[in-house]
Amino acid sequence: MNRKINIQLNDIANKSKKFEGLREFVEFLKSEGEFWRQKRESLDKNQSQIHSAFGVHSNFEQALKTIQTWDHQLEGWDESDFNQQVQTLHQNLQRQLSHSWLWSGHSFVEPFFQCQKQHSQDAATSFLAYVSKNQVSSLNSYQSFLGVLLGYEFENQNSDIPKRRNGEKFSLGHLRSQLEETTETLIGEVEEFKKEFNEWESETHQNWSNWLKNSDEEHKEQQNSHRDDFVAYMEDCKVRIADLENTYQEKLRLEKPAEYWKTAARKFGVQGGLWSLALLTALLLGVVYFYAFFKDWLEGKQLDIQLSTVQGVIIFGTILAVYAFMVKVLSRLTFSSFHLMRDAEEREQLTYLYLSLVNEKKIDEASRDIVLQALFSRAETGLLVAESGPTMPGAGEVLKAAAKL
Repeated sequence: MNRKINIQLNDIANKSKKFEGLREFVEFLKSEGEFWRQKRESLDKNQSQIHSAFGVHSNFEQALKTIQTWDHQLEGWDESDFNQQVQTLHQNLQRQLSHSWLWSGHSFVEPFFQCQKQHSQDAATSFLAYVSKNQVSSLNSYQSFLGVLLGYEFENQNSDIPKRRNGEKFSLGHLRSQLEETTETLIGEVEEFKKEFNEWESETHQNWSNWLKNSDEEHKEQQNSHRDDFVAYMEDCKVRIADLENTYQEKLRLEKPAEYWKTAARKFGVQGGLWSLALLTALLLGVVYFYAFFKDWLEGKQLDIQLSTVQGVIIFGTILAVYAFMVKVLSRLTFSSFHLMRDAEEREQLTYLYLSLVNEKKIDEASRDIVLQALFSRAETGLLVAESGPTMPGAGEVLKAAAKL
């Protein structure tokens, strides 16, 4: 993964290298480490003293190993964690390279290497100080003087060792090798990217086709489901409309009877009140008359009807029988009126109960016959001793019949 970075490395010749991508930085570490490792291996192993620049390959290789350990952690790091790791690596690497690293692209790198290989560390050190910083180090030894002299020749003369064109030629050759390696790497990455892109395109196209197919199937299923729900809803509406029409027809049939029973209940209630008043009046008059009669009889006064004679007893008994019969008739009329009033009220309520059961579909044809029989049966007045009309079922019996559905 090529993450963005912003770091800079400085060599001992004040050459700065800036890096803005992690992959670019890794490639630089590989090429620089390989270059100095090969230079170190080319030197005579018998040389006791070697310039520190030929040992920096270990620092680059160590940095590469550190970055390789990030492979499984890069995706989990956010930008802050990643930048912290990069800065830590940069600081450690720069501290290690600050006194020894020399960029391989300098034109004097190859003469510097030849000074170390053919002469000594002192000659290489003096040569590097002269060509990189224009400084002349201590000349207390032949090797140091030789290094300064070779540096001078590199800058001004055509000596075989310090010829600038040879150094430039080698530097250009090295850069060309790096360019070729980078080009090959880039071509390989482009091919890999093309392959991955083609795979991604094929997979995306397949997923899109599958999604369109699934969406079309789901849409058809949803349409079928909606159609079935609508048809079921319309059927239910038709049934409910039919039930409402049936209920309305039943209401129209029973509306007038219900009004009649309501009016009849009010009428019988008034009649019952009047008959109650007549009965009460008759009772009061009877009590007053008989009280006066018995009072005069007990006091021995002369009465219009003599109870000591058979004729008086018959007359008094007849009057008493007629009075008793009148009281009985008035009481029957009173209770009959209240009875008919209660019967009309119950028929009215039974009508509303029947309509509610019809609306809730809780009554069948048999129960309907029972209710209609109860509604339109002849009511007992209570005036006749041997009255016998159709038995009228109560509301409890109707509810029991509806509960059996």
